[in-house]
Amino acid sequence: MDISVNRITNANIYVDGTGLLGRAEEIEVPQLRHRMVDHKALGMAGTAEFWAGVDKLEAKIKWASLYPEALTVAASPFTAHSFQVRGDLEQYTSQGLSAELPVVYLMTGVFKDAGSLTFRQHENVETTSAITVYHSELYVNGVQIHLYDVLANIYVVNGTDQLANFRTNLGA
Repeated sequence: MDISVNRITNANIYVDGTGLLGRAEEIEVPQLRHRMVDHKALGMAGTAEFWAGVDKLEAKIKWASLYPEALTVAASPFTAHSFQVRGDLEQYTSQGLSAELPVVYLMTGVFKDAGSLTFRQHENVETTSAITVYHSELYVNGVQIHLYDVLANIYVVNGTDQLANFRTNLGA
């Protein structure tokens, strides 16, 4: 049995098509978190949990320093922005590096805030912006892992539309 190890150790962020190379220290992209609700009824020996939707999505960008253009973009809660995070997924086996695959995370959202500025003696100024995410997609090597759009009621996992019947039943 051959063990394969995957590693991503760097990435680049784009906001509205503009690369932020060297400006962002890190980005935390949201992962879909299913909202589960309890169901209990007469005649059931126990309680069960069932899917009831997806929790709200939030991303965070930690900036490497103070960038007026980033603060300006983050100032309006009414302007949606497109974000792209691109990484290089390295795959290792016992023979060394066996493959490098592109990882692309796409999202659309609005800034919740530009973040507060933290000033410390002899250290760079740090700030973190929070983003409310309405649409997200994840691709590995060109294959879509998921697509989620809260405002369009779209949720696709591995090519299967999870909400097709839901939308049909609602008349959409």
